[in-house]
Amino acid sequence: MNDLTQPEIVSLLFYGALALWLAAAIPRLFRGRFMAGLAALTFWIIAFLVVITGYSYRDELRGVASHVIATVVPGMPMQVSASEVAVMRSSDGQFLVRGTSGDARLSFIFDTGASAVVLRAEDASRLGIKPHDLTYDVDVATANGHAMTAETTLPELRIGSIVETDVEVLVAKPGALHENLLGMTFLNRLASFTIADNKLILRSR
Repeated sequence: MNDLTQPEIVSLLFYGALALWLAAAIPRLFRGRFMAGLAALTFWIIAFLVVITGYSYRDELRGVASHVIATVVPGMPMQVSASEVAVMRSSDGQFLVRGTSGDARLSFIFDTGASAVVLRAEDASRLGIKPHDLTYDVDVATANGHAMTAETTLPELRIGSIVETDVEVLVAKPGALHENLLGMTFLNRLASFTIADNKLILRSR
């Protein structure tokens, strides 16, 4: 018991009390109907064991659920460890990476050829940036060529559990970019990023 946290102790006491209540209540509820009572008792015992087993393996089950979601939803970060997230390769061979900035959801193409994080003007607008007020005087190299962009800063960029603040980004001219690019102004802040078995792994410092 010394190794359990207070919420875990409370949960165990609750489920224990529930089991005792059911064990006492079922014989009264099904008096004279032995088989029906036995079936009900068996059901609740199995349900109780399922709950306890699920609670015992909650971390492993979260990992499985995360893996399933990451496989089904392209670009959804999968938590590997406290400092690592992984993204599965998309069917087109690229790594689509989903993230957030504030309350806005963003999707990026992983692009080590981009010298910075590059945002579409349309997504920049959702973040409160006014593209028409920017000066497009930065020529940025991407995997698809060059584009004229404007410099600005994002207060926060989150990929799964990895959070970076005050990230330098470039905003492309309206209509000039089809996808946001996760470039080196974010990637250089990480401890490392690797690709193996069709999986991109990002590690925070």
